[in-house]
Amino acid sequence: MKQFHQYLDAPWKKFLFWAVIVLILCIILFTIGGIVGYGISSDNSPFQFLNGKTWDHVFSFIR
Repeated sequence: MKQFHQYLDAPWKKFLFWAVIVLILCIILFTIGGIVGYGISSDNSPFQFLNGKTWDHVFSFIR
């Protein structure tokens, strides 16, 4: 464990490390939440949330 910590001695490296970890967790949680929410609110397959056509339909309301 000592060898791993020697690479994170600089404060900016620690910040960058934790920023990447938080970003990855946010992406994972957004995806899981979207799949669950789309599965509950729609009659389609929950994995349609990952389909590009679904996102085109959503963004058509914004435009």
